[in-house]
Amino acid sequence: MNYVKSDCMDYLKTIKDNSVDLIITDPPYYIGFDGGKGWDSQWENEKEYLSWCSKWVKECVRVLKPNRMLTIWGTLKTETFLKFKLETSDLVELFPQNEIIWSYNWGGRDKSNFARKHEYAWCWSKGEKFLFNSEDVLQPRKLKKNLRTGEKYSKGSIPTSVWEKNNHTTSKDYIGWHPTTKNLDVLTRIIRAYSNEKDTILDIFMGSGSTAVAAIRNGRNIIGCESDEEFYNLSSERIQKERKLKTE
Repeated sequence: MNYVKSDCMDYLKTIKDNSVDLIITDPPYYIGFDGGKGWDSQWENEKEYLSWCSKWVKECVRVLKPNRMLTIWGTLKTETFLKFKLETSDLVELFPQNEIIWSYNWGGRDKSNFARKHEYAWCWSKGEKFLFNSEDVLQPRKLKKNLRTGEKYSKGSIPTSVWEKNNHTTSKDYIGWHPTTKNLDVLTRIIRAYSNEKDTILDIFMGSGSTAVAAIRNGRNIIGCESDEEFYNLSSERIQKERKLKTE
């Protein structure tokens, strides 16, 4: 595993062209949600933020193998990330695919409006065709028989792109020290769908280390970086524990 404390641009420069099988990453959203650390509000304006995003996205495209997936967590809480998504259309190597919507029903909520309880994982393939392991992500069918023929289904169905899963605070996998931890079951489904065993997965904003944990549990290699020293140290410890459990 190659996991370092580093700025994402510096780290990306160390990676060879067309060498990564899948990228899953959760960048700052530029909405000021960083617990006062400043990593989500370090830009003077939206234009500066989007310019920064375009640089690391181009580097991600460079290191990603052809016909593989780039998955970037984002939000539509503001229009900024929509602009970010639209700007990727300038990269001719990328083809927009279905976005994944992670829906959850937990945590506090504003009583003055509908609760915003979902996040997006924007997906782009490098090339029109891309790896998709449909057999590895089948889920049980609600209808056990084909209504037209009456025959029983022999296998499950492919999920839609809306996935509901809560981060339970009582779970051993719950991470309370990071404000934007992603759900391991959601990450696992993405990993199984868009990569094969022993493939290399890259996360340039490792944060809590959840992408790494999900990758390890599913027999994938993980590389990445994190610039925040506290998050790097805590996630490194978490990842090391997971690797130890895997080898026991």
